[in-house]
Amino acid sequence: MASHPPRPFRGSGPLRALFGLLLVGALAGVLVAGMALPFVGTAGLAAKSASDHFEDIPDDLKTPDLPQRSQILAADGSVIATVWGDFGNRVIVPFDAISPNVWQALVATEDSRFFEHGGIDLKGTFRAFFADISGANQGGSSISQQLVKNILVLEAGNDKARYADATGDSLARKVRELKYAIAIEKKFSKNEILERYLNLVPFAENVSGIEAAADRWFGVHAGQLTVPQAATLIGMLKNPVAYDPAKHPQAATDRRDTVLDRMADPTVHYLTQQQADAFKKQPLALNVQPQRSGCIYAAGSSAFFCEYVEQEILNNPIYGKTKAERATFFNRGGLTIRTTMDPKMEKAAETAIKHNVAATDIPGAAIAMIEPGTGRIKAMAQSRDMGTGAGQTYLNLAADPSHGGGNGYQAGSTFKSFVAMAALEKGLTPEYVQNLDYKIDETQTKFTVCDNPAGFTRDPTWQPTDELEQESGPQTMTSALWHSVNNYFIKLQEQTGLCEPAKLAAAAGLTIDSDNGNGKPLQQLGSFTLGTNQVTPIAMANAYATFAAHGMYCKPTALTSITDTAGKQYPVTTPDCHQTINPALTDQLTGMLRGVVDKGTAQSIRQSFSGPAAGKTGTNDSRLMTWFDGYTPNLAAAVWVGIVSPKPNDKGLVNMKIGGKSYDKVCGGCLAAPIWGQAVNAALAGTTVPDFSVPELPGDIPAPTNQTPPPGATGGPAGGQNGGQNGGPAGGPGGFIGGFIGGQ
Repeated sequence: MASHPPRPFRGSGPLRALFGLLLVGALAGVLVAGMALPFVGTAGLAAKSASDHFEDIPDDLKTPDLPQRSQILAADGSVIATVWGDFGNRVIVPFDAISPNVWQALVATEDSRFFEHGGIDLKGTFRAFFADISGANQGGSSISQQLVKNILVLEAGNDKARYADATGDSLARKVRELKYAIAIEKKFSKNEILERYLNLVPFAENVSGIEAAADRWFGVHAGQLTVPQAATLIGMLKNPVAYDPAKHPQAATDRRDTVLDRMADPTVHYLTQQQADAFKKQPLALNVQPQRSGCIYAAGSSAFFCEYVEQEILNNPIYGKTKAERATFFNRGGLTIRTTMDPKMEKAAETAIKHNVAATDIPGAAIAMIEPGTGRIKAMAQSRDMGTGAGQTYLNLAADPSHGGGNGYQAGSTFKSFVAMAALEKGLTPEYVQNLDYKIDETQTKFTVCDNPAGFTRDPTWQPTDELEQESGPQTMTSALWHSVNNYFIKLQEQTGLCEPAKLAAAAGLTIDSDNGNGKPLQQLGSFTLGTNQVTPIAMANAYATFAAHGMYCKPTALTSITDTAGKQYPVTTPDCHQTINPALTDQLTGMLRGVVDKGTAQSIRQSFSGPAAGKTGTNDSRLMTWFDGYTPNLAAAVWVGIVSPKPNDKGLVNMKIGGKSYDKVCGGCLAAPIWGQAVNAALAGTTVPDFSVPELPGDIPAPTNQTPPPGATGGPAGGQNGGQNGGPAGGPGGFIGGFIGGQ
């Protein structure tokens, strides 16, 4: 609720007379009590003679914390969005940045004896009192009194009782205003009072302060306001709504002319009457600027990055113990919020998404980019812009519920990476061969789980999809990753169990309903390796960033600093990075995943990106969604394309046009991977992309060696080939996840 300008007492003649008598009596009482303020000649009161009693002035009246605009910035300092709350469309400027035309119009209209009195203009007060008794309503408040009232109204906020106390016609309120006005005049110079007043006062349409008003109605800074422009804005203060020049131009013009005449009054003589008359002939000449508060006015997909940042503040207890306290912190504004968003990468991500998936297509699409080793979210983009129109949404397709998103989407075969690492940890190698049938009997599959390592689990609702017949026969772990062979990893999962892959996924930050690893644990089902758990693009990008960082996990972050107008730094979540996965495992995995791009299901990336890259495609069984999650040594990204809110009877992404292109069957390699390649190519253009420092792997399908699993590879959570360093001897119990993570 915006504050209101002070209004003179209204009521019947007898009531006005009674109030006036009480006020005169109160003033006399103040004088008799020893707080008399000597006259300067016959003009007014000297500020220097205020009693020490008036030094007891509330701190908020000395330096009120004025709400104002906040800016959300990209990493390079460019503005993503400007935001403000109910009180905050304000930009505070110093007195020297305000045109003299403004304060001259103010003094002439509101308090012509401002430079002569000491806070209370007794002559004006008594004149207003006698005029009120005679029925001619006339305000008698000085600018200092009006400043006091507006501060008290501002501090009242939405508290109805405090607002009534600050605006009521009680004698106590009037006396308090007088007392504080005198103290303010003693504390501050006249220019300082004018500066505070002009930065505080409310105009119409939730605009407060002269700088925001100058921008709103004339498209200029306060220091650039001409005489008629200043007169128009100062004229609004009597009744901001009635004199809004955009909505009531004739009333505003008449009021402006009244202000111009007062500026020409001989008692102030800021203008000659001839000048005033000339100005009155000019049209209002408005140049109304749109008020664009909020993330929705950010360009394209950056609106969702902006919303992610806002929700990060509103949900983080370091900005207040309760939701209400955090909202107050954010809405009072005056903050400069710098984020991790890289504008170049954001543009690259959005361009690639929208080039391949139209806003009104049946599927939606999203991408998240994260810097390995820091957790910094560099970009997030999606095919649908923010809004309620066709092809628009308020749902952040890349994020979790706490950041304006949903519950995530089934990850598909991108989860095979965790089963592969679990197998490596048990001592199997990338060349480990399994002879495959292209059919699999689900009734024969059995997998150990964390809470019952001696038992087995089956998913009665799961029917593994048959493989292509040409995928039968011998396959290595490497070739099975390259070509995403389901049956290989279903069989491999019987050897690793579900516990170790789930622990590795958790070590990479993957949980349900959370981007930052704080959600519910992943479900340990037989279909785990095929990615039936639901995760967000941000979480998947960060998981693969962990692979790129040699097992160093960092919580994703979108904030780097928050500063207020006084230069005070507020805390932000510091980078939370720690080693969670044995580098030997992630490096071997990277060696295998490079082949997915160069020789496997994601070769389409090479149509646009030639740099070092590794990753994994994924498509869920019903083809409702498809993925490519990948990374270079210095950037990780996850691309998702799918049905935004899938229902049980939905058909998959088959026989449809997406982005103007016809698809028989949408897959990770034919849509998500090309988007990834285009986005990363543009994001890293002009930068040096280092090569991976990982072991080279042999060719596609080596001669079948029928490698024998090491002891403990089936049945329980055996140790990995690097277990000797972190959890016991190689192949022994515990392994890196059991030894390292368990010890953390």
